[in-house]
Amino acid sequence: MYAKLAIRNVKRSMGDYAIYVLTLVLSITLIFAYNSLLFSDAINSFSKLMRPMMSILVCVTVMVVLILGWLITYITHFIFEQRSREFACYMTMGMERPAMSRLFLIEQLLIGSAALAAGILLGNVFYLALSQVIFKMFDRSYYMDLSFQFPAIGLTVLCFFLMFVFCLFKQNRILKKVKIKELMNYSRQNEGGGAKSGKHIRLKMTGAVALGLLGLICLYVAFTVRIDVFSGFANMFLMAAGIILQGASLMLFYRHLANWILLRYKKSRKRLHHLNIFFYRQLTARLNTNGRQLGVLSILLLFTFMGLGGASFMANAYEDALEKTVPFDVEVTQHYGRLDAETCRSFVGKHSEITEDLAYDIYQMEDSTIIVEMLGRKQEEVEGFEDWAAETNMDRCIRLSDYNKLRELLGKKPISLSEDEYAIQTQETYYKKKLEKAERTLLTGGRKYRLSEVLEGPFAQANMNESGFGTSTILILPDAACASMTHSRGCYVAMVKDREDTDYQDALQKTIEKTAGHDGPSFIMACTYKGQKQELQSIYMMTAFICCYAAFICIFICATILAVQLLSSSRKYRYQYDQLRRMGTTDTEIRKLTVRQSAVYFFLPMALPLFFLFLYMAGIGLAFPVQRSMLIASFGAAVAIFLVVYGCYLLVTCLQYQKNVLKGTKQYHLRDFVLNDRK
Repeated sequence: MYAKLAIRNVKRSMGDYAIYVLTLVLSITLIFAYNSLLFSDAINSFSKLMRPMMSILVCVTVMVVLILGWLITYITHFIFEQRSREFACYMTMGMERPAMSRLFLIEQLLIGSAALAAGILLGNVFYLALSQVIFKMFDRSYYMDLSFQFPAIGLTVLCFFLMFVFCLFKQNRILKKVKIKELMNYSRQNEGGGAKSGKHIRLKMTGAVALGLLGLICLYVAFTVRIDVFSGFANMFLMAAGIILQGASLMLFYRHLANWILLRYKKSRKRLHHLNIFFYRQLTARLNTNGRQLGVLSILLLFTFMGLGGASFMANAYEDALEKTVPFDVEVTQHYGRLDAETCRSFVGKHSEITEDLAYDIYQMEDSTIIVEMLGRKQEEVEGFEDWAAETNMDRCIRLSDYNKLRELLGKKPISLSEDEYAIQTQETYYKKKLEKAERTLLTGGRKYRLSEVLEGPFAQANMNESGFGTSTILILPDAACASMTHSRGCYVAMVKDREDTDYQDALQKTIEKTAGHDGPSFIMACTYKGQKQELQSIYMMTAFICCYAAFICIFICATILAVQLLSSSRKYRYQYDQLRRMGTTDTEIRKLTVRQSAVYFFLPMALPLFFLFLYMAGIGLAFPVQRSMLIASFGAAVAIFLVVYGCYLLVTCLQYQKNVLKGTKQYHLRDFVLNDRK
C-alpha cells in the first residue's frame, strides 16, 4: 500500500512541481557536462593554462553544489509545508512516524533520481557540444567520443548525494518530532511583518539603500586607490566590506519591502481602482511570507548579472586583446639590453617561412614625461621603488623610419614628419581623443617639437612599443632626434607565411634567454600569434564558459523558487479567484491580473540588483575609461540574455498560474442568481 501511495504522490509532485524537476534536470546537465571537462585529457592538454582553469572550475562547481543544495532544501521544505495537513491525516489514521518519514524520503529520492538520470543523459549530449566548441576554439580536429565519462558520472552522483541526503535527513528529523496539531497549522507559518510604523519603514528602506551605496563606494575605492595600511591588506578588507554591505542592503530591503509597498499603496489615489485591492493584498502577503527568500534571490541575481556580464565581456575582449597583443606574427623584445636579432631571425626561419621582418630599437627620453602628463596616468612613487616610478613616467620613442617599416608590415601607409614635428601612436580610441584634446609642444634635447598627428590602431603596445605605465602609447620622432638618445629596449618582429603555424613561443623565449648577457638586469618577452592565441583562449574563453556555468545555475534556481511560490499560492487561493468571478470579473480580466501578478513578483527581486548593476557599470567606466564602450555592450548583452531565460520561466509560470486559477471554476452569470431567487 505504501508503495502505491509513494508512486501516486510522486506523480502528483511531478505535475505540481514540474518547473522544479525541470530545473533539477538542467542543473545536473550542466554539472555533469562541466565535470566531464575536468576529466578530459584532450581538453586539458590544449594549453598549459588549462589546468589552472580546471582548478577554478572545481571551486565554481563546489559553489554551484552549495547553491543547488539550498534550492533542494528550500523546495523540499516547501513541499512539506504544502502537504503538512496530508501528513497530519496519515498520523490520524494510524501511520507511524518512521513509515511516514520513509514515505516522504522515498518520494523525494524518486524525483531526484529521475532528474539525475535525465540530467546525466542530457549532460553527455551537452558535453559533446561543449567539447566541440572548445576543440574548434583551439583549432584542433574534433572526434566524436560517445563513451560516458565514468569519473564525471561518479562525481555528479556524489554531488547529487551531498545535495539531497543532507536536506532529506533534516526534513526527516522534523517529521519525527512534529505533532499533529503543529502539522495542521504548519503551512500557515509566515514571517513577521516587520515594522508597522511608516516612519520606521521609511527609515529602514533608506538605510538599506544607504548600505548598498556605501558598499559600492568601498568597492570603488578598493579597485582604484592603493591603501598601504594593514600590511597591504586594506584593499582586500574594503572589497570584503563592500560585498558584505551589498548583501546586507539587499536582505534588509526585501525584508521590509512589503510594508513599504503597503505604505505607498495607502497614499495612492488609485488604491480602490478595480482589482487593485486584491492585487496588492496578495502581493504584500507573498512578500511578508517570502521576504528573506527574496533577499537571498536578489543576491544570487546580482551574482548572475555579474557572471553573465563577465562572460560577455571576456568573449568580446578576446578578439580585441588578440589583435592588440600580436598584430605581428612574431614579436620579441628585450628590456635593459641589446637583443640578438640574428638569433631571433635564425630560430623563426627554421620553424616558419619569413615573408618580412625588422629589428629596431626603442629609445629612452631622459628629459620628458609628456605622455603621462597628457593622459593623466603618472605613476606615483612607491616607497622603495622611487627609481622604478621615475623611469616608468619617462617618455620613450621610436625612429620615424622604423615606425614606417612597421606600418608597412601591417599594410598601412607611411607618415611623414618635418624636423620640428612629432607624432603619437596609441592603440586606444579613448587615449587618441584625450591626446588630441591635450595637444602640447614636446621639449627634449634642447629642441621644441609640435604635434603633427595622433595615430590609433593595434601596434604591439603591451611591454613592447610602449611608453609610460599601461598607456599603450609611444612617441614617434625624426631619425636625427633619436641619434643622441639612450637605448631602452631592442625589438624584433616578423611576418610569416602561415601565422597559425607559430606554436613555438616558449621555445623561442628560452632560446633568446640563452643569448642574453649577464652583465645587468634583463627582461625578455617573446610572443607568437599561435602562442598568444592559445593563452588568451584559455584565459578569456574558459573564464567566459565558467561564468556562464555559474550564472545559468543561479538563473534556474531563482526563477524556479519564484515560480513554485506563485504556483502554490494559485492553488491555495483559487477560492478567492472564484469569488472574483461571482462578483462579475471576467476571465479576460482574471488572466490580465495573473499576468500582472506574475510579472511584478518576478521583477521585484531583480529591481535592486539591476540598479546596482548600472552603478557598477558607471563606476567601472570611471575607473577604466578605455574599456567603457565594451563594458556597456557586454553588460547590455548580459541583461538581454538574462531576460530571455528569465522570461521563459515567467511565461511558463504565467500560463500554469492561469490554468490553476481557472481550472474547475464555474462561470457565474446574472441569470443564475435570478433563477436561484425564483426557486
